[in-house]
Amino acid sequence: MYMSRPPASMEASMKRTCEVLVLPVTPWQPPKPSVAAARAVAAATRLKNCATSAFIGLSKSCGLLATEYLIPGYQPRAKVVTPWNESRMVKLPVYLAWPLVLSTAVLAQQQEAPQQRVTAIPSMRAKQGTQPLPQRKSSYSFTLANTTWLDTGVTVAAGERLKLSAKGSFQLADGRKSGPAGVDRGWRDLLASFPMNAAPVGSLIGRVSDAGASIPFPIGEDDTVTAPTTGHLYLGVNLPDSITATGSFTVKLEFPKPEAVAPKALAATPMQDLTSMISPDTFAEVPRRVSDQQGNVGDMVNFALVGTRGQVEQAFKAAGWVQVDQSVDAAIVHGIMSTLSHEAYLQMPMSTLYLFDRPQDLSYARAEAISVVAVRHHLRVWNSGKTINDVPLWVGSATHDNGFEKDQRNGQVTHHIDPDIDIERKFILDSFDAAGVFSSAAYVLPDDPFSSGKTATGGEFHSDGRILVMMLK
Repeated sequence: MYMSRPPASMEASMKRTCEVLVLPVTPWQPPKPSVAAARAVAAATRLKNCATSAFIGLSKSCGLLATEYLIPGYQPRAKVVTPWNESRMVKLPVYLAWPLVLSTAVLAQQQEAPQQRVTAIPSMRAKQGTQPLPQRKSSYSFTLANTTWLDTGVTVAAGERLKLSAKGSFQLADGRKSGPAGVDRGWRDLLASFPMNAAPVGSLIGRVSDAGASIPFPIGEDDTVTAPTTGHLYLGVNLPDSITATGSFTVKLEFPKPEAVAPKALAATPMQDLTSMISPDTFAEVPRRVSDQQGNVGDMVNFALVGTRGQVEQAFKAAGWVQVDQSVDAAIVHGIMSTLSHEAYLQMPMSTLYLFDRPQDLSYARAEAISVVAVRHHLRVWNSGKTINDVPLWVGSATHDNGFEKDQRNGQVTHHIDPDIDIERKFILDSFDAAGVFSSAAYVLPDDPFSSGKTATGGEFHSDGRILVMMLK
């Protein structure tokens, strides 16, 4: 006996199954693709049509085979797949094919716009370079009623000269009294963390911008200073948080006539186009990581400087970094001399690491006196032997010590670094920008960027792989 169609119960079951599979979904409308993406969509559509035909043919064949094997003696005389079933089966591959179509289009878009390998970094000194200075008076008067930083609200330009004079006094909680010129440091002050370690206790200090990496400058009773960068002028008292004080300073700000005549723009130095001078090939022969004396790889190379050795040393000094002592013996002598002169000792040595098969040429740190042992920003610099427009290229590795951990090599105690070393890279940029020591900056993504690893002592770190490059002034 021949069957022209499956039993009613089987047909109802198949109908319910198909209705569950084919949901009334409105397909997502993708954005208008580019030419390359449109071609990819067309190719994927053709692939979808072929898949649809193959799916229907396979469904029919499977239906024939299934019926033929499950029902002895069965010989089909009509379509195994009923009209209602076929219409739904035609729709199913359409929904299944759309993800392929969309993903192909997205990939085409990404291939059409490859990742930027060299990216210019706008300086805080150039953000408003084409804008005129805000309207200013010839002079201002401010009152510091406490020891926190005061935002004067007055915008100054990089390179502009500022004449400042002050009077008044603060009574310190430890019994000392300080005027704008400050008082000499005592033994107890060696254990305190001052905003400006080189300035007298309680003296008037200033800074430009509120960037955390900006460097304060001394003012005292009367001084004319040059603004290192562009931004608001801040005034403060050189006291640590551990010393409270009551009183006030009255500060007068004036603009010397030569600069006050024509304050045309906020940017003082034209920014050079570093992006046209460097490329990923610039770092093709520069190792991605430094190593210790035993050859254990560690920190990654994450910044570079273009300048002479004198420019490099001057830039770090202006940005508040100090050269560390090269040996323990030198550290002992330097520490004793600093203590006898009541100065904070910040030049604690750091370990020697190797790049280009030689130890670092320069070592720098930035820290507070009270926490220099455990917490400090530090870096190492090597002359790469390469030049950019006949100017030496220096490369370096920077990390931020924020505590202690176990050295995985020998079980001893060593420094723990902040695993997000890109934050330290940004700190270097901010400190140099606030000091106004570079003319152009850019990020470069090398051909084989390094993203994560461990230091020579076993500490973990990660990065986006980019190298900060700065052209020094």
